[in-house]
Amino acid sequence: MSQDRILLETVGYIKKEQTLTTVENNIIPNSFVLESQHPFPGYHGANLPEKPKPGSLFLILADDHTAEEIARITKKIQKNLQYDFNASEGHIYFKTSNYSCIRIRHLKSFAFLPEIQRLYQDNGISFAKQKMIDSKGLIVINKSFYVEEIEDGLYNDLEEDSKYYIELPKDLPWDVFLEFTTNIKNNLDNSDFAVAQGVFYRKAGIVEVVRLYICEGEMDKVRTIRKLYADLIQKKYK
Repeated sequence: MSQDRILLETVGYIKKEQTLTTVENNIIPNSFVLESQHPFPGYHGANLPEKPKPGSLFLILADDHTAEEIARITKKIQKNLQYDFNASEGHIYFKTSNYSCIRIRHLKSFAFLPEIQRLYQDNGISFAKQKMIDSKGLIVINKSFYVEEIEDGLYNDLEEDSKYYIELPKDLPWDVFLEFTTNIKNNLDNSDFAVAQGVFYRKAGIVEVVRLYICEGEMDKVRTIRKLYADLIQKKYK
């Protein structure tokens, strides 16, 4: 008899470091928009999204708004559009500044961006004034997840190919997470994968995860990476 699938729809966040650059065209004049040119740093496989579609876009806000506010406004404005996009609330941290933002994904053309900005403005969202940036930033995005737990502590993303999540036994400071990730990449013959730190909120409590962006069909590699993180955590925090 086949085992029932364990499907999970929940919320949480993803934290990752990316190089961000200012978008200068196809925006409301003097509004502050950033783009990530390489959404999965460290991964160079054949299934990466291709340009010229926009990458991840970040609409920088003049004021803080909750994830619930942004979700409600997004649902409202999407009803008036003939095209799809995904929006999530978040924050971006640079060395000397930090910003509240709306991350926009899956937008088919930059030409749609000014209309989206105006619709947010019509619903009470104000955008920060443009600044020129080309720098690494730490991005924290509050978002929903739809995953399947395919093994104990191992999840497959059901909305996006090539994404997996592995549970960690404890939370890690960002610098320790980077240290462990570098160690793991240096000790694998093939380090062609990208990682992000994250959290799922579940009934039993918060679940610390690592998101992997990796070629499909490499489950043995996913399991190896999970074991390497667990071993490093046990060694450091024994």
